[in-house]
Amino acid sequence: MGGRKNRHYVDNDEVIIAPPTTPEDVKNLLAQAMVDVRAKKLDLRIASTLISMSGALLKAFENADTERRIVLLEEALLRRNTDKS
Repeated sequence: MGGRKNRHYVDNDEVIIAPPTTPEDVKNLLAQAMVDVRAKKLDLRIASTLISMSGALLKAFENADTERRIVLLEEALLRRNTDKS
């Protein structure tokens, strides 16, 4: 069975949502998804997909932060070595 009877979402007006750009945004998105699942406004399968994508996004944030820190350490080390010369 498919079609309209198998749809599991509430058909509302289109809402434009900014993508999460910080871990705090991801936390808020997941918290809202939990509320929506409990209120039966969001299908559990969609929420599960959000959880999976959020995990990947948080890992990307972590990797970007690590890369930024490495660059800063390399620059500091280079300045330190240049000052000694």
